[in-house]
Amino acid sequence: MIILHALGEGFGLPEVSPFATKTEVQLRMAGLPYRKQPARPRTSPKGQLPWIDDHGVRVADSTFIRAHLEKAYGFDLDAGLDAARRGQAWAIERMVENHLGWTGVW
Repeated sequence: MIILHALGEGFGLPEVSPFATKTEVQLRMAGLPYRKQPARPRTSPKGQLPWIDDHGVRVADSTFIRAHLEKAYGFDLDAGLDAARRGQAWAIERMVENHLGWTGVW
């Protein structure tokens, strides 16, 4: 079973990290069984959360986790998108995570 290491609940949310929430939603969309375990960044291979332990394979960073899951389990979360829409989705995701996300942190 995949173990998702994340911060956990807080501020009335089931998960305080938007990146862990993203990974958890992707795991559910893929229909993969997982267990969530509270963790701190120092336990991660990259010093950041979330990270997963997939039967001994440790992967950190929500973007790399997604790539690992799609490759290891043979699915594509963007299967319904053409090349142009895939590019737009990637650009919007990067914008939200790398720019707008910091507004939320502030």
